[in-house]
Amino acid sequence: MYKLVETLEEEMIFNGIWTEAWLEQGFELEFAEKVLGRCLVYNEKDLPVATVEMKPYSIEADGLNRLAPFQAHPAILADPEHVVEVDKVALHKEHRGKNLDRLLATIVLFAESHKIRNYVTLLEPLLFRALKISFHVPMSKVGQRVFYKGADVIPAIIHASEFYENKERYDWFMETVNRQHMPVV
Repeated sequence: MYKLVETLEEEMIFNGIWTEAWLEQGFELEFAEKVLGRCLVYNEKDLPVATVEMKPYSIEADGLNRLAPFQAHPAILADPEHVVEVDKVALHKEHRGKNLDRLLATIVLFAESHKIRNYVTLLEPLLFRALKISFHVPMSKVGQRVFYKGADVIPAIIHASEFYENKERYDWFMETVNRQHMPVV
């Protein structure tokens, strides 16, 4: 379902997918210096169709905290060492819709394997709505919708541990990992 980016070829594929999606949405491109992990998400035919990048988050640093009060949210204050920024969430245009479950499952599985309790992120408004309504992702909106680097985004916290500690509540997640024969840790 997903693979950590390890080779130059995988990095080129990763950059190709997210840059195309971001430019299509009107976002400015930005490349991270410090990264905890980059994932390529694969479809049922083992083709890379999506990306996600995990970056360090600091409760003291400006970064996302300039846009929304992440550092003041109770979930972040309770356990700041297990908070990570999720970025470069992108689905290749031709593979949208039917692969969002794989992308989201990748984010959850990465969190579980790395003991990440919460993700801080900026989400495109339609994606925020899909995650909240269609997938019932445990999330908190932090602050108001803001214009950032070329488009509107919603600052949000994805409560990953709440998700992976209660997998049985998410039928779509169990179906996705079972379809992929992935172990549910």
